[in-house]
Amino acid sequence: MEEYENARISKLRDYLFEVIDTLAKNKEYQINADMLSNEVDNYSLNKIPVQPIVERWITGFTRYKEVYAFRSKMAYSQDVINNLSNINFFENFEEIIRQQNKEGNLPDIEGIESIECLNYGTMIQAGTNTAIFEIQVQIIYREEGDI
Repeated sequence: MEEYENARISKLRDYLFEVIDTLAKNKEYQINADMLSNEVDNYSLNKIPVQPIVERWITGFTRYKEVYAFRSKMAYSQDVINNLSNINFFENFEEIIRQQNKEGNLPDIEGIESIECLNYGTMIQAGTNTAIFEIQVQIIYREEGDI
């Protein structure tokens, strides 16, 4: 097994494939790490630097958080239906994440406690025919330390 396959970002990526499969019209998509391709209907998972420690317990456990920008390049135009579809994608994405968290269906990350969207999907950059949208996803997990 490759070293990167055990990384939290890799396991979160695997989890998001299942989420996107229920939403994507085009099933020929990719979820990249720190790279959004030029093609529409492709995604990128980018780690955002944050203070990772949520709390540290005297018992030796530490609760951590990681935040990722989940980005997508989508078709964009003056067509209202197309743009409503883009917004709807992220509303549905957020709803699926919320429901999966509520049901305890979490990424296969050791010690994970929760996953949630921190904001609504929003357009962060627009070009002539495409736009980049982003939603922030946070995971909370515990690790046993040596306190």
